[in-house]
Amino acid sequence: MKAATTTAERRYPALRQQLFALLALFILLMLALLWFFQIALLKPMYESIRRHELSYFAAALARADSDSLQEEADRFARRTNICCTVYEISGQYAMQRASAHILSGCVIHNVSSESMMNRLYAGARENALYTERVTDPALESAGESVPESLIAARLVETDDGRTLLIVLDAEIEPVGTTISTLKIQLAVITALLLIAAAVLAAVLSARISRPITQMSREAKKLALGTYDVHFEGGQNREIAELSEALNHAATELSALDSMQKELIANISHDLRTPLTMISGYSEVMRDIPGEMTPENMQIIIDETQRLNTLVNDILDLSRLTGGAQTLSCETISLTETVRSTLDRYAKLRTHDGYKITFENDREAYIYADKSKILQVLYNLVNNAINYTGEDKSVAIRQITKDGVCRIEVTDTGEGIPADQLPLIWDRYYRVKNYHKRGVAGSGLGLSIVKNILLLHGAQFGVTSEPGRGSTFWFSLPEVPKPETGVTEGTGDTTGGSF
Repeated sequence: MKAATTTAERRYPALRQQLFALLALFILLMLALLWFFQIALLKPMYESIRRHELSYFAAALARADSDSLQEEADRFARRTNICCTVYEISGQYAMQRASAHILSGCVIHNVSSESMMNRLYAGARENALYTERVTDPALESAGESVPESLIAARLVETDDGRTLLIVLDAEIEPVGTTISTLKIQLAVITALLLIAAAVLAAVLSARISRPITQMSREAKKLALGTYDVHFEGGQNREIAELSEALNHAATELSALDSMQKELIANISHDLRTPLTMISGYSEVMRDIPGEMTPENMQIIIDETQRLNTLVNDILDLSRLTGGAQTLSCETISLTETVRSTLDRYAKLRTHDGYKITFENDREAYIYADKSKILQVLYNLVNNAINYTGEDKSVAIRQITKDGVCRIEVTDTGEGIPADQLPLIWDRYYRVKNYHKRGVAGSGLGLSIVKNILLLHGAQFGVTSEPGRGSTFWFSLPEVPKPETGVTEGTGDTTGGSF
């Protein structure tokens, strides 16, 4: 059964086709330049070069004095393969002063045509360098393919008042045959290069597209929830970097999926326990006379609060990670906010023997959302109580320095291994084998703390050493105390136990 055509296959050509088209376009462009310069411009450029040589030769002879004129004529004639004759003009007569003829078909050698001399003289008088093309009539009448001659003439006034006529003859070889040969060569080269482009496109596309195709197959598996995939990088740095990124993403997704399943299992257990307790005690109170006691009612209320806390944590995390949570910031006393948080643990201190201390150097103010900061503090303290040591001690410190207010929450528990420290802020992560007590909680507290602090632009972190407890901290800029609108705490502000 033929597979359905994908949108990408319908909209975009294959890599092999694109490479061949680009290579073919590049080759045709290069060949067009070759055709233009070697075919269309070959003859004009060749003649331009010869004209330049004639001009250079004439200028050199014009600079020569009378004693070295013949020597200069011989030297330049041999070097440029150009014939020359220098005449001295006196009235209606022209007398030869120097001559160098190295071409067998030299047109100016022993010029006998008076009309040609007059034409050259007249042209030289009107132009700095007069040129014309001529062909030997004797050879031309024989029907042979003969070279043309490019004749140049220049008048020079010497320092001693003499007038010299410099006549030069440069042979121009016929380039018609050469152009025909070049056309055939370029046609063959064009065909060979197009074949090479097709082969090169096939090789390059296979080299590039093979790892991309493999990564596409693995990515489809990843999209279906199969995390046991591996992306091959090939022999290209960019593709290798892409494969490394995809392998890392697959690893992270696999870990995230595992933690999410573990969270669902934990939440299911946490939901089942209070529901079972509520259901059981409600049935007992309904069916057994005398069981409608305040103690049983308090158990139902406590388990209901556990359910409410769990559901609120899930909703808070959902809003925070989804970007739906906004802040309502104001200037608040961070010191008083910590105190109000610790008031929630009065029963825990009284009945369970917890020692929760708060040390602060002075009253400090920050600009923040008070309800969210209370939530941060509650989660950090709750986490510390959950993991603290047998001495049941939790220390909270407020440190203000250089315009920054820092809160530290320290427990005396087993600590956190170094390899797990970067993971504890993840929303589905729990430190394994270090949970001490069944304090109510969803395991989402630190992730909620992280997202709230990120909304505030706060700095935060954790330091821990196995066996010596952990310290969670966050810091926010300190702001001046407002004149009105903030209720300050009363009593000793230098610290104490709660």
